[in-house]
Amino acid sequence: MKTFKNTAIITSSIVTAALAVTGIVASNYILNFKLRDVEVIRRREIKAKRLDEEAYRALNPEKVTVASKNGYHLEAEVIKKYSHKKWMIFCHGVTENRITSIKYMNLFLELGFNAIIFDHRRHGSSGGVYSTYGYYEKFDLESVILYLKENYGFDIEFGIHGESMGAATMLLYAGELANEAQFYISDCSFSSFEKVLTHIIGARLKIGSGFLLYIVNIFLRLRSKFSLYAVSPIKIISNIEQPILFIHSKPDTFIPYTHSVDLYNKKQGPKMKWYPEYGGHAASYNVNPVTYRKKVTKFLEKYGFIPD
Repeated sequence: MKTFKNTAIITSSIVTAALAVTGIVASNYILNFKLRDVEVIRRREIKAKRLDEEAYRALNPEKVTVASKNGYHLEAEVIKKYSHKKWMIFCHGVTENRITSIKYMNLFLELGFNAIIFDHRRHGSSGGVYSTYGYYEKFDLESVILYLKENYGFDIEFGIHGESMGAATMLLYAGELANEAQFYISDCSFSSFEKVLTHIIGARLKIGSGFLLYIVNIFLRLRSKFSLYAVSPIKIISNIEQPILFIHSKPDTFIPYTHSVDLYNKKQGPKMKWYPEYGGHAASYNVNPVTYRKKVTKFLEKYGFIPD
């Protein structure tokens, strides 16, 4: 009996230690997801002809610092091309930075909008310790919106474009914090962070993810007070009354396009969708730039958002 008891204690200790190690390693991977180097992104966008630095400088972008409600600073750039008060705000994806937003910004500048692009927390030149995939980022977006209001008038009108994590951040802002934007463009958002991790774990480890995610979430909450179960646009999408254009490439293997299908189906009121047949994750514009512009323009025209 004593031998059995000792064996049980040793086994329990080993299992507990293994779970603790798994929780620490996995939570560290999530919170500190490896970022792409800013210079690498810059060269990539120039090579792909999505960034013309001379043309961008000609727009006279104003570099500004926005105080986040989370207690750090966000680095942003403002392009005030028109005298009116119609704006676009851009939210980039995880591992990227505001340079990635320039291609979308150019599209909307041509359509007559002013624009602001910014680095999310922990990305680019902004502060912040961990990536939380929309949990804290939605408050950063709220801070950027407040900056625009304080500097360009509380009567501004604006839309928001988000890509991947940026799209989820945008939806969480709209559904949980404020429903102030006139419209939203959601490019390859996930419907829930839990579902994304379940997909990744299933594809890479070939094991069940439920209990593992529960353990990982304990460590996420201990380290950052961030719960992966709380990052779930699908739970709040019905709160968003304004028009949303959902974009998601069907070949996307990182976040399957069915995430956007689910979001679209649950969204009440005005909405449009476009699921391109070509392009990987966050590549709908890169692969289909002409059609992307047409779909966005059609959406804006349908709901009367094109600036005079």
